Amino acid sequence: MSERERDRLIAELRRALHGSERRFDAIVGSLGDPVTIRDREHHFVYANPAAVAHLGFETWEQLRDTSPSSIMSDYLVWSEDGREISMEDIPSVRILRGERAEPLLIRTVNRITGVQRWNLLKAAPLLDDEGEIEATITIIEEVTQQKRSERGSAFLARASAELSSTLDYEQTLRNVADLAVPHIADWCAVDLLDEDGDRRTVAVAHVDPERLRLAEALREYVPDELDPEQGLGKALLSGEAVLYPEINDEMLVQSALDDRHLELLRSVGFRSALIVPMLIGDRVLGAMTLVSAESVVVFDDIDLALAEQTASRAAVAIENSRLYSERSAIARTLQWDLLPEQLPDIPGYELASIYMPALQTSMVGGDFYDVWAVGGSWMVLVGDVTGKGIEAASLTALVRHTVRTASEFESSPAHLLAFVDRTLKKRATLSVCTAMCLRLDHDEATFAVGGHPLPLCVTADRVRELGEHGPLLGAFADVRWQDFTVKLKPGATLVAYTDGVTDARDDSGERFGAQRLERTLAELVSRPATEVVERLTATLEAFQVGAHADDTAALVLRRLPASELTRDNLPGQDVERTQSITTQA
Repeated sequence: MSERERDRLIAELRRALHGSERRFDAIVGSLGDPVTIRDREHHFVYANPAAVAHLGFETWEQLRDTSPSSIMSDYLVWSEDGREISMEDIPSVRILRGERAEPLLIRTVNRITGVQRWNLLKAAPLLDDEGEIEATITIIEEVTQQKRSERGSAFLARASAELSSTLDYEQTLRNVADLAVPHIADWCAVDLLDEDGDRRTVAVAHVDPERLRLAEALREYVPDELDPEQGLGKALLSGEAVLYPEINDEMLVQSALDDRHLELLRSVGFRSALIVPMLIGDRVLGAMTLVSAESVVVFDDIDLALAEQTASRAAVAIENSRLYSERSAIARTLQWDLLPEQLPDIPGYELASIYMPALQTSMVGGDFYDVWAVGGSWMVLVGDVTGKGIEAASLTALVRHTVRTASEFESSPAHLLAFVDRTLKKRATLSVCTAMCLRLDHDEATFAVGGHPLPLCVTADRVRELGEHGPLLGAFADVRWQDFTVKLKPGATLVAYTDGVTDARDDSGERFGAQRLERTLAELVSRPATEVVERLTATLEAFQVGAHADDTAALVLRRLPASELTRDNLPGQDVERTQSITTQA
């Protein structure tokens, strides 16, 4: 289109607005939003002052004499979902092709300045007298501040979700580093300080995995003694954030230790960098390093604020994980102190146990078991106290030591449960417990049950519950328990367990249940006690989804087959019978 035709088009546009040239310029020229008009040959025929400034020109004449494609080549351009945008995607160009064009939101980064903007492009056709498209008018609405705020909030929400999703903070930090790339940086590295102040890199992320090798090579040049006046050393040693808006080649030359180091630094393509410490109070836990390279973005105070908020959340997650780990370690130590260090060898029997603490808590659980010798007999105790934590530990210790002490002068399991019941009722707070107490005399087992799952007897012909349920310990007045006696055939197995076994749930919420437990044990007839424990553990882990929701304990007592019995521990009779004696509490 000739200069004369362009002038004609502008004149017609002005007439279309029913005003004079001065009126047109007054209305459009005074708009805060950039406005441009381009003709069918994609030349600018009009731009208001806001558009001239927005597109980086000093005068309208400079803009007029520059093609739109040349202007666009100065920018990296993406859609909201990260897709690269070409000139063919611009709404005004689509309209000139005769297509319908909805408003388009784009993110641009100036290749020279590194400044990023978010622009909403709205275009409409301008028709001639015959109704043909003669030009397009575009309004550019800059929404940079709004979009950066929205994306920053969305990133922080996702980062917070990652940081709170697990107590494995090192994996969490790796996930957060992956989130940061490429949302706010092209590179992200996370360094932590241990208790001795030694630095350890736990995460390095980049959109291209091949580029991570470059990061590994560069890490070899990071000295053990960091410079406290700059970079990572300043962030870690002083707790102050460091922002390098522009990194030029002179800065790389000054930082390089040798020619290879300089080559590696240049290979990264540093454009901008920021390093933010992860702080709990005045204590520095580590630092996050963010680098702009391929995207050519220049970091500013908004990026720094976002990185500092991310680092602050990461620091809290690290500290929570550390506290949880310490508390869990204390709980595990205390828990195992409440269990026998090892099971004793009982002549004529095999003995094996399961203990799986609830993994969703760092509190001491309430399940316990114990086995000890008294005179010529063996005592077995399996139980579950209410509550978690120190109170549960205290109650467990009380029950175990009460039964152990009382067993020195009382042989009846029912009497022992009654003794525990009276002891619990003397406590200032309500203290209840379930328990199965058993005395083993050669081939004869005498037991009593208080509010606890009944023991199971596994023989070649069936799996069945033994005895009857008795009342919970420490809960009710005027209660009694019964002693039940059973003679064990060679090869027979007794299984005592806590409700954590049957209460395990799958992904649909269905309980493992007593019937499934019995079917599992039926497949293990005549198998060694250790194999029963291993198979039961594997079955529970395969059935249950996620962490153990409750403590789980089981004790397996198997009488050796006749072929494995020695003359010294050979029981008297090989028949099975049950009798009961009612005992008053």
